[in-house]
Parts: sequence; structure tokens; C-alpha cells
Amino acid sequence: MSLIYPDYSKNLYSLGCGIAKWLGVELQCNTSYSLTGKKLVLLILDGFGWNIMESSLGEVKEATKIHGVFPSTTSATLASIFTGKTPAEHGILGYNTYVKRLGGIVNVLRYTHPTLNERDSLSDGLPFEKAFPEAKGYLSQVKEGTASVLPQGIENTQFTTTVQGTTQETKTYLNVWDAYESLKQLMDKGARFIYAYIPDIDSLAHKYGPYADPVKLATREIFMRFYSLLKERTDYTSIITADHGLVDTTERIEIDKDQELMNMLEIPPYGDSRALFLRSRYDLKVFLESRYNLKVFDRDETLKLLGGVDKVPESMPDFVGVPLDYSSYFFNFREKSNYTRLKGHHGGLLREELEVPLVMING
Repeated sequence: MSLIYPDYSKNLYSLGCGIAKWLGVELQCNTSYSLTGKKLVLLILDGFGWNIMESSLGEVKEATKIHGVFPSTTSATLASIFTGKTPAEHGILGYNTYVKRLGGIVNVLRYTHPTLNERDSLSDGLPFEKAFPEAKGYLSQVKEGTASVLPQGIENTQFTTTVQGTTQETKTYLNVWDAYESLKQLMDKGARFIYAYIPDIDSLAHKYGPYADPVKLATREIFMRFYSLLKERTDYTSIITADHGLVDTTERIEIDKDQELMNMLEIPPYGDSRALFLRSRYDLKVFLESRYNLKVFDRDETLKLLGGVDKVPESMPDFVGVPLDYSSYFFNFREKSNYTRLKGHHGGLLREELEVPLVMING
């Protein structure tokens, strides 16, 4: 198996730039999709990679294969879509990211220390928008006609209100059927732009693996339910896409047990289980590639993977290790964690992780 590298000329970053342009927000983008229509729906099915689409649905005639961003993970991808910036520009580099202002590693989606479950525990000390000043979403600049459909409980988090930005109307839901009804109601009201986010495929693929029957059954049900609705609503141009795909993990490596490596690091690894972001004064490339089945990128190489040219994010590592196989790597911040038991993982540069469908309906 071989790694692929994100094409920022035609990927989810480009899609975000295209949506901003369609909404009338001026951004400094290198590339963007051209979108048409008077009203637009963006439906993101978390984890609905091209591999899961093919294994669950076969061919979808409206689907085009595009790339996500690196690292291939939810926080970095949503930030690129809703800011119109590459990861090198917005600085959100994975599930866990180093923030100098906070003096350490932060779980981005929960905006808390990686050892904690509670959300936004850091917000009283430093708001998210000051920790990540380049990650403010453009939706907050649109003064009318926007709406969102979100799982109950994430609508007012620091990540959502900063990165996605606020919409004029937000509907929260209990399950996927409730989400369907909420989206339908907003379309009936004529909202000009509607964003809907469904996490169920990703959750199941993490638990069972991306090719397990529960994942295939859920993917068929969820996709076809929404696809049918969006297909019949010709008054809307609709986009169904994903933030990343997943791989079926074959080996789980607890990297924190490698004491020799830990002694060489300035701070614990951050990023994702399949994208190890490492800070060290030592040259780790030969050391890691001789010890593990990893491709190790230095700072200049990593900057290109993040879509950067000149701007170097504060959270930039010295090295990034990306698996060349289906192994996943873990640093256990907690003494007791279920994370290592998950079967599906993502964050790396295999096709299964980086390739996602762009399903354009009535566009």
C-alpha cells in the first residue's frame, strides 16, 4: 500500500472556499469550487469516506472522488471547510493539538485537556477564538438566511460557535430520523443555506471497523434517506460529502511505552492515532523509520501536507509519523481509556482515509 498526498487544488478546502464565495464572503483562497443555485444544502456525513460509500452503496452516479485535508480528521477538516483556510493557515492540526498560549496539548473538539471528558473546561481561562485566532468561521459574517442541523449538545460549544460560526437558526436533534425531519422543516421554510452534520457512520466505523455489517446497514439507511429528500427538492442545490474515511486497524501500538522515544520528545505526541505529531531536538527520521513502519516527514515536508507555503502554524511539529500500513499509534493520556479498543481509525494518508465522495445533487 502507498501513501497519497492531499490535492489542495480540488479538495474539501476548495469546497469551503466555494461555499464562502457563493454566500458572498470574500476570502483569500487559492482555489474554490464554482457553485450554482439560489439555495444550498451542505450535508456532512462524518466518516463517509469513498471506501465506505463503495462497500455500502456501490456506485453513486452523482459522486466525484475528491481529497480531504491532512490530517484526515474531523476537527482539521471542518475548520478548513468553514474558514476557507488550509490546516497550515487555521492551525487546527488534529484530534489533539499543541497550543503554545495554553502551554500544552488540547483536545480541540472538546476544548479541554486530553485527560478530561468535560467540554470547554479551558474557555473561562482563554476563549477558543484566542487560542485559535485563525479558525473563525465565515458563516458568522452572513447576516441572514443561514441555518444548521446539529446533534443535541454540540450547538453551543466553543468549537462550533467559533469554527462553524453562528447561523440565524439552529435545530438540534436526538437521532438521525429527527435530523431528517429538522432538515426537511428548514427546507420547507426556505432557508437560503443549510448545514447539517451527522456523526453516526463515523461512530459505528470506529467501534466495529469500516466494513462491518452495522456500518454498511447504517450507511445505506442514512445516505438513501437524505439522498431521496435532497433529490426531490429541485429548489435546492445539495452537496453530500464527508470529512474523512477510516481504515480497519490491524495493530494497536501504545507509543507511550517506548521509553527511549519518550525521552527524545519535548512534549507528548499530538495529532491523531494515524498521524503522530512530534516535537524533538533530535533527528527522529531514521530512528522512527527503523523502529516502526512509518513514513516520517520533516517540517518542510509537513508544511506542504498541511497546505502551507509560507505561513507556519504555531502548532507546527518538528516531525510527523504516518503509518505505511493499517497500524494505529496511541499515547495514553488517561490511565483507563477505551480509545485503543476501537477498530476503525483515521488521520493518515492512505486512500481509505483521504478520499471522500462529493455528491452534487440538482447542481
